Amino acid sequence: MIDTEKINKARALYYGLFSSIFTFIDGKDDYEKILYSIEYLSQNPIDENSKLAFENIKKYLQKDGFIKLKEENNNLFFSPSTTFIPVTASYYEEDRDDGQKRVEMTNYLLKSNFRKEINSFKEPEDHISFIFAFLQKNIEQDLKKDKNRLLDGVFENILNPIIDRFIENIYSHENSFFYKNIAIVLKVFIELERVYLDVKKVEITKTRVQQELFHQKKKEFTKRAKRNFDEVTSL
Repeated sequence: MIDTEKINKARALYYGLFSSIFTFIDGKDDYEKILYSIEYLSQNPIDENSKLAFENIKKYLQKDGFIKLKEENNNLFFSPSTTFIPVTASYYEEDRDDGQKRVEMTNYLLKSNFRKEINSFKEPEDHISFIFAFLQKNIEQDLKKDKNRLLDGVFENILNPIIDRFIENIYSHENSFFYKNIAIVLKVFIELERVYLDVKKVEITKTRVQQELFHQKKKEFTKRAKRNFDEVTSL
């Protein structure tokens, strides 16, 4: 017999971890929460690929982990001198932020009991970190529920079409080591979620691949407020 509550607790913890590490990492409290999630999830990894990735992550964080993680987080997501990684669903679908996916995500949000804390999270509703947080909160609302209409809709229509491109960008970034291993863990988890939710992977068209290659560029400098692989696995 499937233990739905146990499975959902693990799913919520994974979504919470991904939400925490794909936004601005600032204080020690943020770091401690990340460490706790990594330590807990690494005790029962999904497969051998994620097991090895967790081992690499923990080795990376053993010395000066907070400082190193902050630096890598900045290099991937905030530095104007490194390769640009889009972090909103709108950008992956329309090559710009504040597009239709933000509208769709906002509509899902309004149907839920979850609200964005404007003071602590200034990014748009279709930011990857907020999407993960939304999925986490929806699971936590009822851990015994095996079906969640809002969660299923957000996963299938917002996250699923863009997540493979996001993972590839993280994995292939020139400054990625901690995040390269996180990309492996995320890939394995997403493949398992697709099976669990009965959602098929969205294949990227040739035209879209050409657009992605064209948009590999350095970031334009903008002042930002501080904010709270197929080659990798055979799944």
